[in-house]
Amino acid sequence: MPELPEVETIRNGLSRFVLNREINTFIINDKKLNLSLSGLKKLRGDSIIKIDRLGKMLIFSFKNNDLKLLVHLKMTGQLIFCLDDRKKSNGKPMTSTQVLVAGGHSSNKLTNISGDDLKYIRFQIIFSDAYRLVLNDARRFAYIKLVSPVVFSIIQKRFGLEPLSSDFSFKKLVSLIKKRYKKNIKAFLLDQSLIAGIGNIYADEIMFASKINPYKKAGDLNLSKQRELYSNIKRILRLAVKKRGTTFNTYVDAQGHSGQFIKLLKVYGRAGAKCYNCGRIIKKIKIAGRGTCYCPKCQI
Repeated sequence: MPELPEVETIRNGLSRFVLNREINTFIINDKKLNLSLSGLKKLRGDSIIKIDRLGKMLIFSFKNNDLKLLVHLKMTGQLIFCLDDRKKSNGKPMTSTQVLVAGGHSSNKLTNISGDDLKYIRFQIIFSDAYRLVLNDARRFAYIKLVSPVVFSIIQKRFGLEPLSSDFSFKKLVSLIKKRYKKNIKAFLLDQSLIAGIGNIYADEIMFASKINPYKKAGDLNLSKQRELYSNIKRILRLAVKKRGTTFNTYVDAQGHSGQFIKLLKVYGRAGAKCYNCGRIIKKIKIAGRGTCYCPKCQI
């Protein structure tokens, strides 16, 4: 599942390409999405003026309408901005497609990809210039919701602090730990109502960098260890955004690129391998309902 760095990378990429393009129509390829066509019709002729992120969710805002389009990619969802070179708009899987790839700050180029890469299309936004934004999702877990400002406000309250925002201070982390002191640190980091956007990958990497055992209770961390945890949350998430996230299976950014943070992983996905620090074997356990990789020597 894409976590904060992957979703932030997608947000940054899409913001370069889809903003201010006139929306021609929408195509719902999968009825399971349960989207209202009448609601979507209100957005025809409108344009996306801003893309925000709330935890692991993307928020699309429009120029002439106060509705919000919420997109959560879940396990295998991909949002890809592309141009069908046959300019088809009938909603069928595209067999000859071009994806806009950033070639630098001042130039872009179109490169071909196989139609097989887009055979699980569930939803499409068709722009007036023949470009489109498609949701490609093999396992069909991703969701899209069109909501009013009132409903969006209610949804916002379910999420905790954004760890890359200025609002996420050390003082606030200490306060959260005091409120949830009985939680083990893995469960604490995964709780989206406390800190929004951290998932399994980055929770494991943050704990390893902070030398914290995943079983340890949040309330058992001394002030020095809390400060180390705070620093590593910020540092690792920022570095992961810089590296455009982590790719294992299906994640790509808005231009079809894989994330490069996978090369920097210290424990996640390395069960049975040697720890880079001490040489001990990385173990994998199940905690907080999730597979968790850690070094039993470095993380005490």
